[in-house]
Amino acid sequence: MTKNPVYADKACDLLICNGYVMTLDAERRVFACGAVAITGNSIVAVGTDHDLATRFRPQRVIDAGGAPVHPGMIDPHLHTSTHLCRTAFPDDPKVDASALFAGWFNSVTDEDEYAQALVAAVEMVRNGFTAAMEPGTVFEPDVLVRAAEAVGVRISLSDPFIWDTTAGGNSMANTLKRAPADPKRAQSLLGRQLWRNKDSSGRIHAHVAVYGSGSATEALELEGKRVADANHVVFNQHQNFMPQQTAMDDRRFGGKHALVHFAEIGLLAPNCSFTHLNILRDDEIEPIVKSGMSVVWQPGNYQYYGIAQHQRSRMVELIEAGVNVSLCVDAAKIWTFGDIARIAYLVARQCGGYLSAEQLMEMQTIRAARCLGLESLIGSLEPGKRADIVIRSNALAEAQPNLNAVIQLMLLSLSRSVDTVICNGEIIFRHGTFTRIDEQHVYRLSQQSVTRMLDHLGIAPKTSWPVIT
Repeated sequence: MTKNPVYADKACDLLICNGYVMTLDAERRVFACGAVAITGNSIVAVGTDHDLATRFRPQRVIDAGGAPVHPGMIDPHLHTSTHLCRTAFPDDPKVDASALFAGWFNSVTDEDEYAQALVAAVEMVRNGFTAAMEPGTVFEPDVLVRAAEAVGVRISLSDPFIWDTTAGGNSMANTLKRAPADPKRAQSLLGRQLWRNKDSSGRIHAHVAVYGSGSATEALELEGKRVADANHVVFNQHQNFMPQQTAMDDRRFGGKHALVHFAEIGLLAPNCSFTHLNILRDDEIEPIVKSGMSVVWQPGNYQYYGIAQHQRSRMVELIEAGVNVSLCVDAAKIWTFGDIARIAYLVARQCGGYLSAEQLMEMQTIRAARCLGLESLIGSLEPGKRADIVIRSNALAEAQPNLNAVIQLMLLSLSRSVDTVICNGEIIFRHGTFTRIDEQHVYRLSQQSVTRMLDHLGIAPKTSWPVIT
């Protein structure tokens, strides 16, 4: 870094210098030797290392050592309340997952939700993620807020389990004791969490979500969309996940394919963010493209449930048609935050398409920000946006020979290269250590929580191999 000359006239709180800065701005500019200036919770300048060194007098400097610097990655669909069911449930997709998840939700307490959200947030940060959207499956949103604030990550949340029918084949809507599928309950809760958006400077946001996937009537979906429109936020729901559920929705909504019907009644729009869409028919592509809506894809689920046996993924086709498509963890079955881009790459190849490393990075930054309705705040490194930033390290074997930093990050070094994470202008992770929370305490809480839940559920996970104790 060039030493600050005496005529540097602007103060800033933090200057990240000597970084390979990938802005993800509209031009996708990359500063090979770049810098980012931060004041408070916001970015005030991005440019060459020399330029910012001559303009700013920082209180603190972080030398990135030539390693990549990029916007914090974003997960636009994360079920935190089931985050620790992995390894508790079998990895065999033939097992009835819906019954297992229903049992898990019926067993979870507020303390369990807190422990799971803590682990999810810690895992996010360690993988270079600074923000996530929870799709309305936390019974007590305040618990999720407490966990997010403890770690320091950004969260968008919604009202818990907004559904109003059991006639659509969604088995969970018929079994969750704390969240019955009742029209009066759904109407009374819809939009209640939106008050959180009054603090525009913080890390907690809110959107509107109905669960979908056979659990919402047309009336509830339209009312959810109306509330989202009135409050200028995203409207989110699960849709077209599995072939059987999709066929039931087709019949339920008058026989037309679901997305065609949704377009006709005005449900699809740029502020819509629908998750999954594993099953898409030819006549559903055009309504999605014309609406300007976003799609949140979990390619792991597409593989895990063998959906390729029923239909080829249409995600590359949507992206090529200009649809905003992002990636998510969803429920952490046999993957975590750093894995999804690689799975997406392989699914695209399996289906005869191709997603470049640059596209994959867009899908987990600026495109994901749009899925949250927060593209004006996060997702790229630009002056005026919130300082959600990740600094990597090149000091690992997977980062060699470092000829293409984007391929290196998205498909090779993954979480292993995360060195520093900044969210809302605050350093929350530095050189492998969390600054706000005791990581080992989080793990102790999670072990206690899962042990209690498995005992309550009568589940004893085990390997098929003989274990000698």
